Amino acid sequence: MARSPLRQLAAAAAALSLLAVGPALPSAGAGPDPVEPADLTVVDGAVTHTGTVRAHKSLSGSLAHTPRALLDREDDTLIPVMIKLDHDGSASYAGGLDGLAATSPRVTGRPITGHSRAERAYTAYQQRNEKAVEAALDQAVPGAEVGRSFRVAYGGLSATIPADSVEDVLAIDGVAAVQPDELRKPLTDSSPQFIHADEVQEALGGAPDAGAGLIYANLDTGVWPEHPSFADQGNLEAPPKGLDLECDFGDNPLTAEDDPFSCNNKLIGGYAFLDTYLSSAGRAAVEPYHSARDSEGHGTHTASTSAGNVLEHAEVLGVDRGPVRGMAPGAWVVEYKVCGVQGCFDSDTTAAVQQAIEDGVDVINFSISGGTDPYADPTELAFLDAYAAGVFVSASAGNEGPGAGTANHLSPWVTSVGASTQRREFGSTLTMTAGADTYEVGGVTITQGAGPLPVVMSADAPYNDPMCLDPAPAGTFEGQIVACRRGTNARVEKGYNVLQGGAAGMILYNPSLADVETDNHWLPTIHVADGTDLEAFMDGHDDVLGQFTAGVAQDGQGDVMAAFSSRGPAGLFVKPDVTAPGVQILAGMTPTPDTVTGGPPGEIFQAIAGTSMSSPHVAGSALLVRAVHPDWTPGQIRSALMTSSVTDVVKEDLTTPADAFDMGAGRIDVAAAADVVLTVDETAGRLFQLGGDPLTAVDLNLPSINAPTMPGTLTTTRTVTNTSSRMQQVDVSAQAPADSTITVSPRKFNLRPGRSVDLMVTISSTAPLGEQRFGSVLLTPKHGGAGLHLPVAFVHTQGDVGLTQSCDPAEIPRQGTTTCTVQAVNQGPEEQRVSLTTSLTNELKLAGVEGATATGPRSVTATATLAGNRPGVPAVEPGSSVAGFLPLAAFGIKPFPVGDEDLVNFNVPSFEFAGRTYTLLGVDSNGYSVVGGGTEADNNCCSIPEGPDAAPPNNVLAPFWTDLDGTGTDGIYISVLTDGVSSWLVVEHETRVWGTTDVVPMQTWIGVNGVEDISYAYDPADLPADPGQSFLVGAENALGEGDMSATVPTGDLVVSSTPPTPGGTLTYTVDVRGLRGGTGVVTSTMTSPQLPGTTVVRTKVKVV
Repeated sequence: MARSPLRQLAAAAAALSLLAVGPALPSAGAGPDPVEPADLTVVDGAVTHTGTVRAHKSLSGSLAHTPRALLDREDDTLIPVMIKLDHDGSASYAGGLDGLAATSPRVTGRPITGHSRAERAYTAYQQRNEKAVEAALDQAVPGAEVGRSFRVAYGGLSATIPADSVEDVLAIDGVAAVQPDELRKPLTDSSPQFIHADEVQEALGGAPDAGAGLIYANLDTGVWPEHPSFADQGNLEAPPKGLDLECDFGDNPLTAEDDPFSCNNKLIGGYAFLDTYLSSAGRAAVEPYHSARDSEGHGTHTASTSAGNVLEHAEVLGVDRGPVRGMAPGAWVVEYKVCGVQGCFDSDTTAAVQQAIEDGVDVINFSISGGTDPYADPTELAFLDAYAAGVFVSASAGNEGPGAGTANHLSPWVTSVGASTQRREFGSTLTMTAGADTYEVGGVTITQGAGPLPVVMSADAPYNDPMCLDPAPAGTFEGQIVACRRGTNARVEKGYNVLQGGAAGMILYNPSLADVETDNHWLPTIHVADGTDLEAFMDGHDDVLGQFTAGVAQDGQGDVMAAFSSRGPAGLFVKPDVTAPGVQILAGMTPTPDTVTGGPPGEIFQAIAGTSMSSPHVAGSALLVRAVHPDWTPGQIRSALMTSSVTDVVKEDLTTPADAFDMGAGRIDVAAAADVVLTVDETAGRLFQLGGDPLTAVDLNLPSINAPTMPGTLTTTRTVTNTSSRMQQVDVSAQAPADSTITVSPRKFNLRPGRSVDLMVTISSTAPLGEQRFGSVLLTPKHGGAGLHLPVAFVHTQGDVGLTQSCDPAEIPRQGTTTCTVQAVNQGPEEQRVSLTTSLTNELKLAGVEGATATGPRSVTATATLAGNRPGVPAVEPGSSVAGFLPLAAFGIKPFPVGDEDLVNFNVPSFEFAGRTYTLLGVDSNGYSVVGGGTEADNNCCSIPEGPDAAPPNNVLAPFWTDLDGTGTDGIYISVLTDGVSSWLVVEHETRVWGTTDVVPMQTWIGVNGVEDISYAYDPADLPADPGQSFLVGAENALGEGDMSATVPTGDLVVSSTPPTPGGTLTYTVDVRGLRGGTGVVTSTMTSPQLPGTTVVRTKVKVV
């Protein structure tokens, strides 16, 4: 018969009584006062799980993580997720598993086909993993349903699970992460000439054939296949034999015949990846086309922008706005429809990415949101597989600007694109009169003109709707032009709403200066950049008449950042990477838009705006660059586009120079990119290894440098390769703001074809702490090719030794004095030898000094060796634990399941260890806990040191650290127990020695009472034994100092630490006398051999 928890507790207490008198417990060593088990109760809610870290065998598994918001779900709603398994997609698998050869094209030099012996063997390995996880999932989460497998890209499964079961799924062996399968949104002429794509088109045999032989993949809302931009004009060859592409566009709904579209030598394929999207009956019912046909217009526009045919005519709303062409008109187009009317699911998009890799595409365009947390985003991780397979990926930076930190697609393997203006605009003039007064302003439109007619404000009665959010009642605006303010709803929807009230025209105005757009409106509409004066004129006049002209192509101001374009800083890298034309872009449209926001039906062209429009410019440009340089990698193509870009770009205010977080490296110039002779490249392997670590990300070999934490001085390396056919002599220089320096070594170099050189880039700054700064590295080849630049972004922060200075009073009379106090405090653990200098400007003179040495009338120096700010050093001795080994199951505590290599982090009550206070604890399945919480680097099963060690993990409490496995065991228990006076955090391991069934029960008791109180308790009836493998018992502080040994415990142990050592401090005072009127400056500088650069602080003293 099963025992009740109460009887189990009594049995545990009896065991403790035997332990108290038995010989197994050593009597030496101090311990906490004993507590009667019967006096202990559970403190509910004192411990909360914050995340599980699993050590993974695969590179992609190590990168992927589960977002916090998903772990926090407590409801049982069924949600779509992506389950990242602990294996790489075949596109990025670089070898390393016994008996399985590499499959990544970057290693093999061969494309992914699915048919090679290595690919078949690796696929079989993936299938075995999938089956094992599916079987375990069926047991752990009975309500789960598994969907698709992702083997080429991502390496995982799609599934539907209860929201509160994420941790159960993470506990399954072989699962690396659980990530949301989110519904993403699409982001919503003359531009080829503006970015000099026409020059490259001519060099490739003329515009119609430019990009021939390359495959462009568009992941979007589909395309309208009968569009002239995708017609077979007879100039392109058939796609390669053996290329098995779907052509799923369905019947043409505009004809009476049953005439499904047949792919041609231009539009060579079309897929509908909508399985997850259409799994909802509600979404499926309102989706017009379940094929790759476009009902929105977004995909038709993006695909024709990148690779549309050369067309002489492009009629919009009755006016021919042609000619028009894409960036690479000769490229083959394959459409991968991943978005329905309501958006795009990650699982559908990821499936499309892996299909595109298998189809051998050269470039992917993704004008969809996402990628703000790259390592928790399945699609972004799939793009890394595409990069490894040699596919260039361009993606929209987002339309949430101009606020800082709004950029999308933050991974270093995706080229994120901002939006800026081109030179051509469709201009119009608005004229309003009231009596003798006239107001005239320029604007843009692609519609016909309107007026003269009465002008009314939508904010006025009877409509009372400033932004025209709702349809106006019939007759409200009969025969009038209505002025609507931009914002909240779609621009085109505003016009539709006032048209319902009979409006004859619309003035769309921005509330403040911003970009203007030329949408396909339902009625004649002009868009005005700044409505401030317009509102003032309307407020000051009655009976206003207005008219505006039809839009006419004219020159506007190019290279202005669009206000909507999302900005950095975001993530670990400079984002966006580049900017490209994204305003008033004329390209294709579907004739059957699915909502009123698409404008009137029947139109097949439109001129719209968004980073969705700029991204395909870069994707098409990448096709042209690859056509010129077919052996270049995706990284080299991005390098060429970035380093040759135009930097003469301004912010949306039309005057302020744009910075790297607005425009990235700059606005692309395709001709210059094609002529580049030096490139910067990075491998997929290093992106896997370094890309997710804030400490190492700056050292990735990217064509930009971002140092969000720059402690005085920082040095990183960029490797540059000569891709030309001749020796290159290169001059190297740098640009930096006045308070900073950027130096590069060597300053000159000669480089043979195909050879590389390492450039050491050193950034130093005395800028105010926390302020963003920008600069650039310049490379000027003497023999061909454009001058190149790498954008540099950094924020000055102090290092481990902080320097402060203050002068009191801050204002003194002539011959009066003030006292300035200078202090350096070592906040780091290592001893630091520091040298300080204080100097005065001519308005001031030294009057006295204490604690330093005067070296002149206006200078003081001081040196000191500052002790490190070091924690206490723990030691472990035999002693009595609080209550001995007391199974937490007896208190009704449920176990927390763990697998083979799991580290589980918990928020816990405040406790003391080694002189520091902590509220986070990481519990590792291998028999130890990491004080302060742990990361994947803190999981160590199999490279256990011989004793205390500075290598991670550190800050360790190890009752029995060895290779343990939680699979098939209770795992771990954790709770807080109290006797009403004192409380203890108790961690219980119930994991087994790896490869055996031998469970090692042990507990760590941690007092949460304001003093260090830590002990290890062991089950006296089941003490640990030598596991036959490496093991340690003991404790170690954050610096790797402590007491660790391979000694099998024979009874309970107590941890005690020496007092901590505070960081050393150097303080001195300088008495300063005022000599002449004005503002003097007291400057103190600090250097140290162990600190990068020079730390500088300045204080102003006013002499009156």
